[in-house]
Amino acid sequence: MTHKPIIEYLENLNEKLVDFSENSFFRMDLAEITGAFRKGITFPAMTVESPEGDGEGSTKNNSAINRTCAFTVWEKPQTGNFAAQTEKIDDCEKIGLKLIARMRLDCANPESPLFNKFDVASVRFIKIGPIFNEGLYGYRFTFNIAGSESLKVDPADWSDIEEVC
Repeated sequence: MTHKPIIEYLENLNEKLVDFSENSFFRMDLAEITGAFRKGITFPAMTVESPEGDGEGSTKNNSAINRTCAFTVWEKPQTGNFAAQTEKIDDCEKIGLKLIARMRLDCANPESPLFNKFDVASVRFIKIGPIFNEGLYGYRFTFNIAGSESLKVDPADWSDIEEVC
């Protein structure tokens, strides 16, 4: 799974989970953290970050590509209302765990892009906020998608190679 299928999978989860409404999803760039939250987004909201990757676990004969992915579930509690903040932060954690539970289910489905690639043991989450000009709170979840991936060289991509390597 490369960048686009991962983002599309997470967006599909957002569309199917009844806790989210329309316009509650976007891919966020880290540079956006320093300003205001994106306009027109409904809460609770889900943002995703572009995955990071590594080749740990690869050998000379087998390529294992691991991607570390992240999503955050956001809420906008009333400023200064600490009871509301606690409630909204709790809601974000619960929604995030619903997403993780669905990913665990999808990992066992041969039709899913996550089939045999997601491990709940890789999940980490942390409370964040207040952040952005709006004072949003949320929970950021990170997880790994791992699997064998062919790193064969395609001669069509190279002017100096004539056969598949």
